[in-house]
Amino acid sequence: MSLGNELFVFSPSASYPRPFAAVIDDRARIVHAWSSPIGQPDIETSPPSYLRGWNHVEVAPDGSLFAIVPLHALLKLAPDSTLTWRADLPAHHDLALGPHGEIYVLTEEPRPVPCTGGSHVLLDNSITVLDPDGQLRDAHSLYEILTTDPALATLITDAIDRHRNAGRTADTRVLAPRLEGPNGWRRGRDISRLLRSRPGSPSDILHTNTLELLPAHPAGLWAAGDALVSLRDLDLIAVLDLRARAVRWWWGPDDLSGQHQPSAQPDGTILVFDNGRRAGRSRLLEMDPVTRMVVWQYEPGLFCEMAGGCERLADGRILISDAQAGRALIVDRDGHKRWQVQVSTHTTGARSRAEFYRLSAIPGAAADHLGTGDRPARTLTASRVRAQLVQTVRSPL
Repeated sequence: MSLGNELFVFSPSASYPRPFAAVIDDRARIVHAWSSPIGQPDIETSPPSYLRGWNHVEVAPDGSLFAIVPLHALLKLAPDSTLTWRADLPAHHDLALGPHGEIYVLTEEPRPVPCTGGSHVLLDNSITVLDPDGQLRDAHSLYEILTTDPALATLITDAIDRHRNAGRTADTRVLAPRLEGPNGWRRGRDISRLLRSRPGSPSDILHTNTLELLPAHPAGLWAAGDALVSLRDLDLIAVLDLRARAVRWWWGPDDLSGQHQPSAQPDGTILVFDNGRRAGRSRLLEMDPVTRMVVWQYEPGLFCEMAGGCERLADGRILISDAQAGRALIVDRDGHKRWQVQVSTHTTGARSRAEFYRLSAIPGAAADHLGTGDRPARTLTASRVRAQLVQTVRSPL
C-alpha cells in the first residue's frame, strides 16, 4: 500500500471498550486501522479514563502495531489486527524499538523507599526490555538509577517530603498489608489505581511519560543506546546509561513544567514540548545540553496541560500534538503553520481529559506493509472518528 503521503497514527482516548488506532494521511483521510479488545478492563469495574483503551500506539517499520494496554499489557498486532504476541506487564505511556528488534517499554510497580522520618510507597518506573518475540529480557529501575545522582536523589526526597508535609502520605506501614503478596509487592492496574486514588497521588512522583533510545552525542555527553526519559511531575528530562545504571545528563527543574516527548536532534540539541502547567501556556523548546541554554523556542498559542508532544519530521518541520484539544499541527522553523487537523471521537461514555495521547508520524516503509485486511477495524474507526483539515493554515504540506 504505497500512498505517497505522509502518514500519522493515533488512538482516541474514547475508543474503550474496543480500542482502535487510526492512520491518517496528510488530507486527514483514514487509510488504515487496528482494533482489539484484548486486555481491556471490565466495564463493570468503572475503570478511570487512564486505564481505558490504549495508552500509546506505535507503528513498526513492518506495519505491525504496538499498543499499550495501560498498566496491564503490551500487544503486538499484525496489520490485520490479529495478535502476534502479548506481554503481560504494567506498561504505560511510551516505548522504543531497539536496533535488533528488542522493545523497550515503560513499566511501573510499587516499592518502599526511605524518606525523611519513615518509609514511603513509591510507584517506581522502570525501563523493561523485551525480546522481539515479547519475552522479558531485562528491567531497569529508574528510582535506582536516578538516585545514584546526589542532586536527583535530593529532588526525589524533597518531592516526597512535600507530600508528607501537606498530609498526603503513602506510608508503608499503612499500605503494605494491601500491597504485599506471596511473592513480594504486587503490581498491575488494580494496585496502581489504588495508589493513584489517594489524595494528591503521592506515590506517582516518578510519573514518566517518554522513552527514547539515543545515538551517540556529538560532544560525547552520552553514548549510543543510552535512554532519554521525561519525568512529568519532577519537571525533569534525563539521559540514563542502562548498562552502567548511571545518570549521564539531566535538565529541567525551574525551566520546564509538566513536559512531554523530548527528542534528541542530529546536531545534539534536544527538542521538548513544555506543557507549561505553571504558566498556563505551552511552548516548544530546543536546548543545547552542552551549554544548558535554550537556543530556540516557539509558543503556538495553545495550552495543553497534559499529554501532547512534538517531534521533528524528516524535512525539518515540527509536528505538534495538542492532545487535549484533539488537534495536531505542523509548523516550520519560523513558526508558520503549514498543516492542521482536528480530531473528534463519537462516544456515549465518559470522555477522557485528552482526545488522544499523541499523534505521531510513522515510518515511510510501514505503508508498504499495510493492506486491506484491516477493513473491519477501519469500518469501526470511520464510524467513531472524524478527522478534518483546518483550512486556515498558511499553506498546504
